[in-house]
Amino acid sequence: RERGRAQGGRAWTGSRARMSKTMHLKGCSIFRHRIVCATLSGKPIRITDIRSETDQPGLRDFEASFLRLMDKITNGSHIEINDTGTKLRYKPGILIGGTGLEHDCGKSRGIGWFVEGLLCVLPFAKNPVSITLKGLSNEETSVGVDTLR
Repeated sequence: RERGRAQGGRAWTGSRARMSKTMHLKGCSIFRHRIVCATLSGKPIRITDIRSETDQPGLRDFEASFLRLMDKITNGSHIEINDTGTKLRYKPGILIGGTGLEHDCGKSRGIGWFVEGLLCVLPFAKNPVSITLKGLSNEETSVGVDTLR
């Protein structure tokens, strides 16, 4: 157990386990932002009912690809996805960055969709980042890379 003084002179007690308690979320809305916020805060998240009521339940391929991308730029991330893809546990690792990285973004979303998420986390990486993203450069549901440039 850790002991210390909180602001205002009051004593506090707590454990690291309580500090990193898993946040429980439902549904797939703002998926990318949830992963980015979990990575920046270092808090594990659990997402359930990911499109569980649709004809094609579970994570989409671009969402799984974004998780793989986050795994590449972190050290010690732990990702668990159930067989149907409707439940996810994400324990973020340390954001280390790196050079010479490559990632295939697939063809479901444009590269801009991935870059938007990376722009939020990469300034906080411990090391410089050089990453080559392969995929669609202009797709109607994502911001084009030319716009981001």
